[in-house]
Amino acid sequence: MKLLKICTFAVLGIILVIANSCTNDFETINANPNEPDKINAEYLFNSSAYYTLNAFCGSMKKVLLANYCQYYGGATGGQVERYGNQGSTNDTYWKNVYNYAIFPSHLIENKLGSDEAYHNRVIIAKIWENYLFSQAVSIWGNIPKSQAFKASEHVPYDKESDIYYEILADLKNCADNLNLKDGDVYAHDPIFPSNSMSSDLLKWKKFANSLRLRLAVRICNADRSKAMEVIQELMKDENLLMTSNDDNCLVKWGDNADTRNYFYDYLVVNRESNLDKLHSAGEAILMYMCPYFDPRLEKFFTQSSTTDMPDNFHWAPYWGQPKVYNLPNGVTIEPNPHSGTTADKYSLIRDEFISQSYAEVIMNYAEVSFLKSEIIHKGLGHGNATAEQYYINGIKASMEQYGVTSDKVNAYLQTPGVKWNTLTDLNVTEEGEEFYKDFIGIVSSAITANDPDPIYRQIIMQQYIAMFYQSLDAWTLIRRTQVLEFTPHFNPELGYGAVNAGTAENPYSYIPQRLIYPDSERISNKTELDKAIKNLKGGQDRMDTQLWFALPTKRNPYLDN
Repeated sequence: MKLLKICTFAVLGIILVIANSCTNDFETINANPNEPDKINAEYLFNSSAYYTLNAFCGSMKKVLLANYCQYYGGATGGQVERYGNQGSTNDTYWKNVYNYAIFPSHLIENKLGSDEAYHNRVIIAKIWENYLFSQAVSIWGNIPKSQAFKASEHVPYDKESDIYYEILADLKNCADNLNLKDGDVYAHDPIFPSNSMSSDLLKWKKFANSLRLRLAVRICNADRSKAMEVIQELMKDENLLMTSNDDNCLVKWGDNADTRNYFYDYLVVNRESNLDKLHSAGEAILMYMCPYFDPRLEKFFTQSSTTDMPDNFHWAPYWGQPKVYNLPNGVTIEPNPHSGTTADKYSLIRDEFISQSYAEVIMNYAEVSFLKSEIIHKGLGHGNATAEQYYINGIKASMEQYGVTSDKVNAYLQTPGVKWNTLTDLNVTEEGEEFYKDFIGIVSSAITANDPDPIYRQIIMQQYIAMFYQSLDAWTLIRRTQVLEFTPHFNPELGYGAVNAGTAENPYSYIPQRLIYPDSERISNKTELDKAIKNLKGGQDRMDTQLWFALPTKRNPYLDN
């Protein structure tokens, strides 16, 4: 895998004294034990970067996001994993995002914003804070932003749409005002380090612009006019967006027991005690890769033993774990090949992803390329290339990121259903379309003439693959596009807020649209929370409440019929 050289975190000297709720005042911070009376931007920013990983790439990814994006399985039995809700878990997610990830960057802006000696460093902290808010708003919808860290008994929630507008404006201001020539930098930048480890300011500018592009495309279903306004401005100078994998935004876990990859202890150090919870390949991602002989398969997953999988299994040597092995009414499979099969019997995510100093992908050039392809195909703006060329650029960038050789890339680009504006060849095997379906046979990865927009489905399928292991981003992609097919959950948690549940005779749930607000906010900020809930679509704090940017859940025609 092609990775940038990134420094590890200097976080052990940071002590945050925090209250029970993110909306209460943070009274004390000792950013550097050697300088207890000073705000040390270097320590704070490294802290924010580290806790970003802890917030989105730790327990949230293991318990929740893995089950929503369906890249890998292993943790499927709890309330949250079964598309239910658990208040204490939501409290932890909320606190990790606000108290630990966002607050250090916000403090840099708040305490050093008027000091010209910190001009660029304050802007960089603001770019990162806006990234974090863009992730948080995609999880909950209406959230506290403009007054989140002001000491007050009641802290208002900003409307989801207003948050997007404010982030888009902030990012533009940040990109426009970075001093690239002789401005100040972080000495040890944990996200975009130069060869000397200090901040690479041009890459920060490109990231700010590329993030604006992501968010503009994200809101195009809700406010097409605003989306086009931002897109057209950004596409005027594509050199100020990510232009290669060298611009990829990566954040690296540390190399000691306090800062290393969350999954390293869980899946490496304590592997033998977690064999039934290993990160097995999700059946969904294999459904979009195996029938097309995607050369990234060997970069993502191990091969499974043929003795563990069904005889003559068509995707061998790869075998994926389905969301659940339960079947809907009217379907009988004897024997059910997944009944009683533990995670360690399937293909597993490769060790690189769970190594202790793994570099998590925040945003990559491949995504920018696919966004441009969407933009041209959907008539949202103009660019220097065609939608087809951007699509090809995206596939090539993803392949390069994972070290796939050019001969394999070129062969893949000629595969029907992958090649631009082609339909899937359903005659590749004697099985026909069954070759492209899940084990139940009710969802498919085939690009067919029955798709309302086959080219768009191609673009999103490739973007979904290129986002592998970016679990939150993949969940957001699924919700904003609703063109890919995923098997519903046939054993949902009915008692803890299960989403889109069917009847008692045939209960099932689709991928949730959002998370429910944490219980802590119901106690400490109830008045403002109630206002925020009223501003949600339908006025209900539910997991199936559609957010402003998203589209309605794509339902399975087999189940509806």
